[in-house]
Amino acid sequence: METYQKKRKTSVNRLIFISILYVLLSSVSKVDAQPMESRHIQTDVQRLEEITVMDETEMPPSSPTVSKFGSQYNIIVEQNIRDQGSKDFASTMRNVPGVIFQSKNAVGSQTSHSLYVRGRGASHPSPDIAIQFDGAPRSGALYGQTFGDSIAVGTIGSMQIYKSPQPVQFGSGYALVNIEPRKMQEYGKEIFFGLRGGTYATFIEDIAAGYKKDRFDIYLAQNWASTDGHRAHSRGQQENYYVNAGYALNRHWDIRFLANAVSAQTLAPSPDELPGDNNGISWPMAERFDTRTSFSTLTLNHRYAAAEGYLKAYWDDTKFDLLQELNNGVRYDQDGRWSRQHIRLYGLRGKEILRPWRQGELALGIDLDKSEFTNKQHVYGTGTSTTWNFPDVTMFSPYLGFHQTWGSVSSWYITPSLGFRYYHHNEFHDKAAPQAGVVAGYKDININMNYSRGVNYPSPVVLQGLLGPNGPENPQQFWRDLRPEVTDHYELGASYSWQDKIESSATLFYDKGKDRFRAYFGGPIPVAYNDPVGRYRIRGLELSSSVRPLPQWQLFAGATWLDAKATGNNGVERDTLPYTPNFTFQAGVNWHYDERYYVYADMQHIRGLYQGTSARAGGFNYGALSGKDKLDNITLVNARFSRKFKKPGGQINDAEIFLSIDNIFDRDYEYAKGYPMPGITAMIGCSASFK
Repeated sequence: METYQKKRKTSVNRLIFISILYVLLSSVSKVDAQPMESRHIQTDVQRLEEITVMDETEMPPSSPTVSKFGSQYNIIVEQNIRDQGSKDFASTMRNVPGVIFQSKNAVGSQTSHSLYVRGRGASHPSPDIAIQFDGAPRSGALYGQTFGDSIAVGTIGSMQIYKSPQPVQFGSGYALVNIEPRKMQEYGKEIFFGLRGGTYATFIEDIAAGYKKDRFDIYLAQNWASTDGHRAHSRGQQENYYVNAGYALNRHWDIRFLANAVSAQTLAPSPDELPGDNNGISWPMAERFDTRTSFSTLTLNHRYAAAEGYLKAYWDDTKFDLLQELNNGVRYDQDGRWSRQHIRLYGLRGKEILRPWRQGELALGIDLDKSEFTNKQHVYGTGTSTTWNFPDVTMFSPYLGFHQTWGSVSSWYITPSLGFRYYHHNEFHDKAAPQAGVVAGYKDININMNYSRGVNYPSPVVLQGLLGPNGPENPQQFWRDLRPEVTDHYELGASYSWQDKIESSATLFYDKGKDRFRAYFGGPIPVAYNDPVGRYRIRGLELSSSVRPLPQWQLFAGATWLDAKATGNNGVERDTLPYTPNFTFQAGVNWHYDERYYVYADMQHIRGLYQGTSARAGGFNYGALSGKDKLDNITLVNARFSRKFKKPGGQINDAEIFLSIDNIFDRDYEYAKGYPMPGITAMIGCSASFK
């Protein structure tokens, strides 16, 4: 009954939102297009990151972009997401080399770690990978979960994936997924409608509308995704409402407001083989994850010839409920008790880029981040409940960076750079992180070198055993010496491009880490929270290439080799780490005929993959992985076929019908033992945009 009531409420909410869109667009349709005399007002301030602007169809996610700080990152744009037929947040990154994800469902994500970048991300608890939306934190910051259910695909305008630490670009963590939200890019008005459905009663609906005239622009979106799941108790659903509006105060200053509310639910199926009892307690193996989040930003931007920047305030309130609801097919019902994490993230972020002279830039910025956490845990096996009120966390991290170019990109040039970030933490030790890089090239050949230090601060959940009802009277005395984990990253890359037909790159990287921290959940209180002996390192090679032999054809490929080793304070070395595959390969082709018929196909191959968790609760040593943890090699092939319709001079700007097929060859695969993923699946749909 609860499910039907929720679906009914969702339908009413969508009806209200669609009615608002109808009223807005009815009024917009009566307004003429923007007059030419007002178009000199620049309402859009370009994001300050080093983003290379190019045609969406010319840049597959596999091709890296080099910043002027000598670092690399990958870009995903709306067209990439649409070509891939991405159903949820994690699947948008499936063609980025060095990035993999874990799932047990056809659509939706769950608790614990689920996103991995070059062998990082399997630690738990630990926020190894930072997630930002509109330049502000948006993740499960208590245990470090990605919380993909809180981010709707329909709100993503583009994404930048930084696969290594970059102190000038972001703070705590080893990698960053930064999401640029959708907004109006051109003057006028537009309406977008998309609908698709397919295997396992999977249904996705998208409605969006935007308006931009003179000083004002607004973009509204509503999205709904649901599936019955490919196995018993694997249903998922997500409901999203979004608004992004801006107003230009004058030619140089504008203000923007963004608000997003998301409600999602993902069910976890039981494994094929149930494990034995845990200390005599029979744990339910099927669970339900409910995520409700409200997120907003308010940003003041400015742009002059010699300087540009922004000041941003943000708020992120997320409630994450874990319901262990089934045991041998019987649903638990214990007076409405369940486990809940309540996370509040808020703060201020500012950045200023100064251009004091020709081809030189100085970046100055501050991040002031506040975090509040509450965790309530209910154990059905024992009927006990525990609530932890963790200390509030304040992180203040100023940073600066400088780069100077000599020469011209059309011939010889060189761009050295330096950067620095300082972390001041109210609970744990302060830390500093430098970076240095150089980019040099001659015409179509470029070389980049980069050194950077990554700093990974634990959340207060590592202190959970001290903060419960049975903890000591003065728990602060036990974590005064806790230091963040640090990694020194070294990178060398080379790239070549020829007449917009060929782009190729090769990157060598090396990560060396120390000061691994542990989490304390119970037992004897540890005498130290950092490993003074253990070390870990990851070496890798990444290749990518994009070829356009004819204007109608584009082929792309990317490959990553990883070699990882980790040593705990027991001196035992491990060379198999969780979700650190030896080899990954992505490839694809994009073909169109007569601007009407389009075919997109891609494939992903993962080899040498082990499941597991780099648990921090048991101490400083790495757990052994054996053959029972090794997953079979994964090879997936997917395709999308579409027929586009355009009406020159009419209001219909773009329309299409399409068929997408995932796992075309019906391969058996799984990201965790006992949780088989879907075989061949298909979706058929249509979309149209009106301007």
